[in-house]
Amino acid sequence: MNIAVIGAGALGCLFGGRLTESGHDVHLLHYRQSYVDRLNEEGLTIESEDGETTDIAVRATTDASEVGPVDFAIVFVKSHQTEAALAEHAACIGPETDLLSLQNGLRHYDRLLDVVGEDRAFAGVTYQGAVAEEPGYVRVTSGGPSTFGGTNDAGARRIESALEDAGFPVELVDDPRAYIWAKQLMSLPIKPLAALTHLSNGELVATPETRELMEQIVAEAEAVAECRGIDIPMDDPMEEVVTTCEESHSHYSSMLQDVRAERKTEIDDVNGAIVDIAHEEGVDVPVNELATNLVRALEKSYLD
Repeated sequence: MNIAVIGAGALGCLFGGRLTESGHDVHLLHYRQSYVDRLNEEGLTIESEDGETTDIAVRATTDASEVGPVDFAIVFVKSHQTEAALAEHAACIGPETDLLSLQNGLRHYDRLLDVVGEDRAFAGVTYQGAVAEEPGYVRVTSGGPSTFGGTNDAGARRIESALEDAGFPVELVDDPRAYIWAKQLMSLPIKPLAALTHLSNGELVATPETRELMEQIVAEAEAVAECRGIDIPMDDPMEEVVTTCEESHSHYSSMLQDVRAERKTEIDDVNGAIVDIAHEEGVDVPVNELATNLVRALEKSYLD
């Protein structure tokens, strides 16, 4: 298949590299020319969880017109960059191009639907994890599954086949929104509180004050999901949050890493999305609203 990866960060390079290695015709799209030049000249190295490295010759560009319409494009930019990235790289999205998003946040499926319609939009979540140690060198931190779906079963199965060719565990589902919400219920209490307190995942649940706030954030989000008719596929979301934080005790959330690097965070698509949906449904979510406003204020302190 002819594939474009929109956003060649750690996960974009992981998926793009593995898809290239499995024989697909892949182009990595990135905004920075020096980064693209590095990938084209020196290739991509992927380090597996067991420490083995694979060198892969990849093709990268800043200009989607060099690629043209592809069979499917997978979107890996930050959630708040999605609309701009899809507009910038519209040349690779033809009338028959399928779009897949495995991004964070609650809004990415709707953004794809707006661009290509329900027959060609697919979304979900991935539990693959990767870190870009340096440009062109990606270390895999998790080999978890990717779960996605859409209304076009044939299109979903084409994408599933390509990802499985590349060695990714994949699960197709009828209702991707439920799985998107489930993953975000894990992020909602961690990301903003980590960004505001600079605590690690384990420290967040071990500290009584933040643990209480986490429980309130999750409870509010569950109430919003219920009003929205979302059937979350997990028995006890807060218990899952605690387990995840304890298992990744020393890990620092990506939102905290964004704050430390003085980058824009994904707060608008995480807790901010919960606040917006809650307002639509007439549900009060005071702790999510407070967390959203505090992170936005923190962003303004270094972005303005």
